[in-house]
Amino acid sequence: MTNDDDLHAQLVAACASTGIDPTDARLIHHYSNAIYLLPAADAIVRITVGPADLEQVRLTQTVTRWLARSCGYPATAPLGAVEPVPLASGSVASFWEFHQQPAKLTYSSIDLASLLRRLHEIDGDTVPVPLPPWVPLTSLEGALSEYIPETALTGDEVAWLKQEIIEVRERLASVEWQLPSGLVHGDAWAGNLLADSRTGGLLLSDWDWVSSGPREIDLVPTWHAARRYGRDDAWKIAFAHQYGYDLTDSPGYEALMHMRDMMQLTGPLRRARTDQRYFTFLRQRVSAIRAGDRSSQWSTL
Repeated sequence: MTNDDDLHAQLVAACASTGIDPTDARLIHHYSNAIYLLPAADAIVRITVGPADLEQVRLTQTVTRWLARSCGYPATAPLGAVEPVPLASGSVASFWEFHQQPAKLTYSSIDLASLLRRLHEIDGDTVPVPLPPWVPLTSLEGALSEYIPETALTGDEVAWLKQEIIEVRERLASVEWQLPSGLVHGDAWAGNLLADSRTGGLLLSDWDWVSSGPREIDLVPTWHAARRYGRDDAWKIAFAHQYGYDLTDSPGYEALMHMRDMMQLTGPLRRARTDQRYFTFLRQRVSAIRAGDRSSQWSTL
């Protein structure tokens, strides 16, 4: 696991290659990515945790830049024309516009549904670059290929999870989706909402998994939040009313919910080696998934 000193060294290297000032850089988030605020540049830098596909990061920036500037869509946007930086570690650093966040961000599932409905109304064929096909559980597959101490996951658990990824993909590939396929965010949960410091509205952030796939995959985080993280029924009912589709009607509903359970392992797995809190989350989730427990509440990160 990359420690904070390693991350800061990568940050300095990325800034040096782009001419961006790293003075007073502050780590503000460290989970699926390490995110630094660069006050001197009024910017954000995201450093991938572990090796990353440079072309995928470039695609993410191309799509979000196009969404924000050509479609008027409220997506977080790259910092000017600054290109992503490949790092010696295999990670990739990318630079983004900074939006000052309020002390408490107020939003509802209706806000998320409105943003996703707008996104899904955009014709994916008009995106200026080819969108890759959506492949479920890519991030977990990558995390399982890295070094994992037996104290975090046993060899048997790793083997089981790898086989489960194969089976989840097969189940999802056989679903006859009711919504059309097209441009999808790929991880559309409420935690990826940010305040737009320019307009006062909301932005959708964290586009690492933007792709082309069934629109249902952008809806499942809302239903999953109600099952695992304590959102009440009103949360998903309001979303369904605003978006215009109830995910429980989908023939792929349980397969999607199981996939979302599996997705929740990636971040804790990468942090469990150095942080007891994440180790606890990982063990809770792995135990529930393997036991076939579909209803217990999970601790939030």
